[in-house]
Amino acid sequence: MSMFERFKADLTGDAVFNRVLKNMSWLFSAHIMIAALGLISLAVTARALGPAGLGILAIVESYVRIVDRLLRLEPWQAVIKYGVDALEREEKGRFHRLIKLSILIDLAGGFLAGSVAIALAWFIAPRLGLPDDGFKYICLVALALFLSLRPTGIAVLRIYDRFDKLAKLDVFVAVLRLVLCVLAYWFDLGIWAFLAILLVQSLADGILAFVYALIELTKRGDHHIMRTRARDAISENLGFLRFLWNSNFNVILRQSSQRFDVIILAALVDPAAVGFFHVAKRTANAALRFGRPLRQAIYPEIARIWARGEVARFARVVTRTSTLVFLVAFVCFVPIALNLPAILATFLGEEFRDAASLVTVQALAVIVYLSGIILNPTLLSMGKDKELVRITIIATIAFFALFVPLVKTFGATGAAISHLLFNLIWMAGCLVFLWRESQRRRANKVSDV
Repeated sequence: MSMFERFKADLTGDAVFNRVLKNMSWLFSAHIMIAALGLISLAVTARALGPAGLGILAIVESYVRIVDRLLRLEPWQAVIKYGVDALEREEKGRFHRLIKLSILIDLAGGFLAGSVAIALAWFIAPRLGLPDDGFKYICLVALALFLSLRPTGIAVLRIYDRFDKLAKLDVFVAVLRLVLCVLAYWFDLGIWAFLAILLVQSLADGILAFVYALIELTKRGDHHIMRTRARDAISENLGFLRFLWNSNFNVILRQSSQRFDVIILAALVDPAAVGFFHVAKRTANAALRFGRPLRQAIYPEIARIWARGEVARFARVVTRTSTLVFLVAFVCFVPIALNLPAILATFLGEEFRDAASLVTVQALAVIVYLSGIILNPTLLSMGKDKELVRITIIATIAFFALFVPLVKTFGATGAAISHLLFNLIWMAGCLVFLWRESQRRRANKVSDV
């Protein structure tokens, strides 16, 4: 038997890996459709608004999402970690109280984020280069923050392996956005229509997953969640608040580089250049959707394995999965990245040809990100949230230290270079930590002998 055949046999014989592939197949199919629908929506929006209008839309969306990300803690990662443990121990009451706590966290965070986003809009809008109606643009889009219960919905559906529901919901929202974009373009409704579309999309994202999570809980006999005492969930799940903060702080740090880039760029270049950068990011995000299903599907599985203390199996699943991701990224995305500039000019129009270099560099950043996409759930499953935060802090400091000099040197392309360097630094930090952890475990085994 060849090495490849042994590798294939090992993969197909692992029940966890097969379950991950099943869940990933739903998500992967959905993300392919969402990526395609998203690119079409981008093309329609770009042709309707032009580079400057697209840049304004990107600035408004980035501001609202930054405020949301900074002020609202998403509990889904903590709920999956502690919820899986509660169900493994058959502690239904503990699980119910955990879900109620998650709902309350979502509601409180959404109210805080929405209120602050609207309160600061009058001050922020002119400083971001938005037109006179910029304040109203922000207020409209920020309304969706008050009804964002998606994190709790995601946690419940993923814990119960209902990745199919999430996939169908996400595809529905993508189809809805495309239909609305086509109508806005066809009737020449202008930027207000596209801002309203952004609001509708955000509301659908924030509510639908939660509704289906409630349906799933009801099917399993979990009817009385809101009658439980959420306060008890904190004492029953030791370390929950710390894990909630660290897992979110890590995401905040990582997404700050993905959201603040547009805001900082808006202060350094004109809206048209911001529009070019938005095209690069949206195109790259379409590629990112090929890796996100894996991260979403594998986290509950490796969390269960680590909770059972099966360290060797944990390492085996992580290593095999990472190997496959690297091979897919290398074989598929490199040639696509090299041809993206021509694709960009064909679909978006000649006025977006100047965005070609941005798209190419951003695509390289995505390839690096995909190669290490499993490292985040790996460290979280191990309870190494503090270490993950430290690594992300280092990468984030480097990102912001280099961002302005790179933009001043290379224009908007410098923003894409900053993302590439961030991903390289972050992945290297995670790999170094995991290597040191494996060396420490080996040393402990030798000393025990």
